[in-house]
Amino acid sequence: MRNSWKYNSSKTHFGVIAISIFIGIISACLIISCNGTDKHKHISADKKTELDGLVEPTNKTVFSNVKTITPTNYKYNPVINATGVITYDPRLQNTISARFNGRIEKLYVRFNFEKVSKGQRIMDIYSPEIVTEQLHFILLLNSTKIDTSLLNAAKEKLQLLGLTGEQIKQIKVTLKPINPLPVFSAYSGHIHDIGISSGVVSEDKADNGMNGMGENIEQPGQVQNINLPASQSSALGIKEGMYIQTGQSVFSVFSTNQVWAVLNIFPSDASIIKVGDNVSISLETNPTQEITSSISYIEPITGQNAAAVQARIYLSNSDSLKIKIGSLVSAKITAKEISGIWLPRTAVINLGQSQVVFMKSGEYFRTKIIQTGIVTDSLIQITHGLESGEQIAVNAQFLIDSESFINTPGNEE
Repeated sequence: MRNSWKYNSSKTHFGVIAISIFIGIISACLIISCNGTDKHKHISADKKTELDGLVEPTNKTVFSNVKTITPTNYKYNPVINATGVITYDPRLQNTISARFNGRIEKLYVRFNFEKVSKGQRIMDIYSPEIVTEQLHFILLLNSTKIDTSLLNAAKEKLQLLGLTGEQIKQIKVTLKPINPLPVFSAYSGHIHDIGISSGVVSEDKADNGMNGMGENIEQPGQVQNINLPASQSSALGIKEGMYIQTGQSVFSVFSTNQVWAVLNIFPSDASIIKVGDNVSISLETNPTQEITSSISYIEPITGQNAAAVQARIYLSNSDSLKIKIGSLVSAKITAKEISGIWLPRTAVINLGQSQVVFMKSGEYFRTKIIQTGIVTDSLIQITHGLESGEQIAVNAQFLIDSESFINTPGNEE
């Protein structure tokens, strides 16, 4: 028992000695470290400006290494993209009108948009009136004593009623009236019917700015709207057996020798384009073929419920182009040269009431309010707020946190 106690005492004494030695070693190390050559390292004063942005709110400054661009003043020809459609030139619209009362016995055209040529037979009409005039002409030819003045008057009346020279010669040879009387187209182009109501040509629809002789009546200040059938396969409204009246329009013929490319221009771009600006047009039916022309006319008004300004391009539809009516087109309009400060559109952020860019200040970016002018497809004009030599982030979208609101001097509070 006594021996056991001695063993424990010696073990405890040994542990105390070991702890004392360990504490002494640590103290010595601390003394050496403090008295040695090593010193505490502090942040140098020149690093203060680099860290200024860290104490600012995240919606005012952004640390990033995105590419920057320096705004410069130079001259630029804005290129405006526009889309549109090919349509008829209404100035080349002609009308085939009835010159006498009668009933349509035979139709030789069946569908809207059907192509007709000048001199092509389009319908046969039975008319007691025209038969009577032919019989009167034959009677004068068969008289024993021919009155030249009466014969010429009867011949002239037949011509006014629409008979051709060949038909009058046929009557002279055969001495028989032509019944029903063939009607030929005096124009070439695409044919459209005016409209039929209750078996008779509608007078309201027949009055389409044309007179009864198929000639255009020009009315100053009147805007003509072309309402075309919805489909090329739409059948004509006029049918065999229907009656027509003197002076009423039956068909319209649209010439395709010249067509319009009607382009839709956004209102923001309307102030840039002018008549005479160069245009490069690409057709959807032939995207590899590019047509170069110029703006012929800019409409001074917009249509109802329209959000675009329309510009017309007059195109000559040659056999090599074969421009189809109704084709969609895409165009690039090269506007006149404009001098100013230009930036990529990606460098500007629209906040609704203001527009900002991210200007580099030291190692971080800060927002700056600017004022913009003309906006093109890829560039935007800066009218106020930037000076030469400032560095602006090329793509400002990379500096926006989706959960933060960009703070500017105007909305800090």
